[in-house]
Amino acid sequence: MRREQKQSMRGSYWNKGFNHSKHEIFSQLCIPPDIPFFVRLDGRRFQAVSETIGTEKPFDEKFAKCLVASAEAMFQNGFSPALAYVASDEINLLFLYTAPFRRRVEKINSILAGIASSAFSLSTLKLFDKTSIAAFDARIIVSSLDKIEEYLAWRQGDAWRNHNNAYAYWLLRKTGYKPSEAAKMLKGLKTEGLHDLLFSHGINLAQTPAWQRRGILIYREPYKKQVENRMVTRRRIRENWNLPLFTSKEGKVLIQQVLEWAKPVAEGGEVV
Repeated sequence: MRREQKQSMRGSYWNKGFNHSKHEIFSQLCIPPDIPFFVRLDGRRFQAVSETIGTEKPFDEKFAKCLVASAEAMFQNGFSPALAYVASDEINLLFLYTAPFRRRVEKINSILAGIASSAFSLSTLKLFDKTSIAAFDARIIVSSLDKIEEYLAWRQGDAWRNHNNAYAYWLLRKTGYKPSEAAKMLKGLKTEGLHDLLFSHGINLAQTPAWQRRGILIYREPYKKQVENRMVTRRRIRENWNLPLFTSKEGKVLIQQVLEWAKPVAEGGEVV
């Protein structure tokens, strides 16, 4: 069969109208309207990343700043989360009044993970002067207005446990134990035991920096600005590195205030 005939036959086969886009099995999966949701971005193999860029142990403020920069990139790229909570190696974004990509799960997970990954990698180059390919995965957790505080308290509790384990693990590593030995010694050890171990070496976990114990909250804070002959409300990104416990009265008040600030702003700068 001549080449021209073969090409013609192939062309007729692929032009029969087969719609491959209909076989994108998750492309139309959406979060139901008017439902608040969190996007949790977790760093992939961040222990290896931290070794590559040479972070301090057990916590490094520059590393935390890279995570904060990744969270702030969400605000700066127009996604308008109500808040972002950063702790350990994760970023939690709350979408309450607005949601990107018409709530399409596939788009939200892929694009937000991509932005976080690129922003983090650029930040490590800037702050550590070292190149590292960082990657985040993303998952969506649907919520409700009365569950937002509970979710944030849950993640903050997890940050506290990671904080305690990290201090104990790196204490053992620095005193000569191998990684497997340190992990075995800490297996099953409760919070009280971790505190006793560290306190015997002069480390009081209650006196470590607040951001290590309780995480960092990023949100837009309103302020007044003179425009021509009138005052209008504008918003700027605020980083809170000295958080209260979200289960405390102070913590609950802070969360509710941030959610109030996140309400949409009408034309002219007035909060609606």
